[in-house]
Amino acid sequence: MHDVADSPEEGTPADPAGRATEAPPEQTTGDPTRSEETAVDGPPDSVERHDDGLTGLVERLGDELADVADRLGGELAALRVELARSQDRAKAREQVIDRLHEDNQRLRAGERRLLLRPLLTDLQRLRHDLLRTAAGLPPTFDVAAAADMLRSYAANLELTLERGGITVLSPTVGATFDPSRQRATGTVIADDPGQDGTVADVVLDGYHDVEAGRTVVPAAVRVHRWTADPEPTAVEPASPPETGPQPTPTP
Repeated sequence: MHDVADSPEEGTPADPAGRATEAPPEQTTGDPTRSEETAVDGPPDSVERHDDGLTGLVERLGDELADVADRLGGELAALRVELARSQDRAKAREQVIDRLHEDNQRLRAGERRLLLRPLLTDLQRLRHDLLRTAAGLPPTFDVAAAADMLRSYAANLELTLERGGITVLSPTVGATFDPSRQRATGTVIADDPGQDGTVADVVLDGYHDVEAGRTVVPAAVRVHRWTADPEPTAVEPASPPETGPQPTPTP
């Protein structure tokens, strides 16, 4: 009769040597993918903490961006206000400049009228004198009297120019030609070398600005020019005709 302890368990394969063999480990059933995800992701608590950290970071970034946007909006509004003020100041400056320009133009026009008033007064007086003289000319008025009358009017105009700071340049015949106050309109042959470069004739008087110290209109003159006579060319005497036996005419 065999002992119960020595007999192999039921369902266990026996070893040929009489020893019992261990049963193979039981295979677990289920989804192997789920097991791998669980092993990789870790415990559920750590996943939730990770999600909470990301959410907090996103919220903080959103708050900071909102603060930056608010600051930028405020600065842009301040810039718009400052730009509007600058435009208003520019418009005000332009208005002031326009008003000053108009005032300057009026002042210049007034100054021109003040400067021209003495001249206009003299011209009015000259016109009245001309009309009065023309109305009282005698029947025996000749050329000499007309020339004297015109010279008197020219003298009155010369006084008017002097009151305006302009003097008349009347060159003297025989004086040395001055290119700074005179301009040559022609030349006249000089009778001797001493006349070379002198004024031969006055065509028109000139005018000189006293205040500016410069000639406004140079006087027009003709200038003497000396030209030496060319040496006379020696004339060779004509040779006498050749004399010789005259040919005898044949009958």
